[in-house]
Amino acid sequence: MNTGLYRGVGAMDAAEKRLEAVTQNLANVRTPGFKRQAATHHAFRVGGPDSTEYGVGSTGRIDLSQGDLQRTGNELDLGFLGRGFFEVEGPAGELYTRNGSFHVDDSGVLLTGNNYPVAWKGIRGDIQPAGQPVKIDPKGVVTQGGAKIGELKLVDFNSPERLRLTDAGYFLADADLARTEASGDLHQGSLEASNASGVNELVNLITVQRSHEMAASVMKMIDQTYQRLSQQR
Repeated sequence: MNTGLYRGVGAMDAAEKRLEAVTQNLANVRTPGFKRQAATHHAFRVGGPDSTEYGVGSTGRIDLSQGDLQRTGNELDLGFLGRGFFEVEGPAGELYTRNGSFHVDDSGVLLTGNNYPVAWKGIRGDIQPAGQPVKIDPKGVVTQGGAKIGELKLVDFNSPERLRLTDAGYFLADADLARTEASGDLHQGSLEASNASGVNELVNLITVQRSHEMAASVMKMIDQTYQRLSQQR
């Protein structure tokens, strides 16, 4: 009986974590550069090697597959094709994103949608808000009116699966995670779409709900069995 309860609780906990991932994906289907979250589950033996008790564990991972590039025509929209991330200056340190929907403030600072400054290699470049057209080449070199004003800092990681997602949709990297230069290319006037599919995530949502209901039904049956056994004593 205890084994059934433990497995039921583990299954419900796993379904809850999957539900959190699916709802986050659904909420970001239209967020540029968003990378869908996936929860994976595994069974493990509890106790020694001769134990017959099993538990269910859950781990989250980030699906870093490429999203489609969508043309916007905005000169400050940058779509990443291939490996790499934009580095931005967050309130508590470096953050990383694939969302290239940028804008310039009155001081000429290139900002994200959350108004975090975009990082540059070396000295930060200043873009004249009312100046001549801005050109950004595939490797992040920025020119305005034919004059080079700087180069965006584009980075990659040896183990990008170790990145952690913040509530605001940015990635955090541990200090020991090795950085490298991005190998992907930027496409000016485009944005990378989210790699989360609304249809697929809705199907996943139904599957998770059914798994949760099945686990709840099993636990209810076990509880009723306990009640009958108690009444017979």
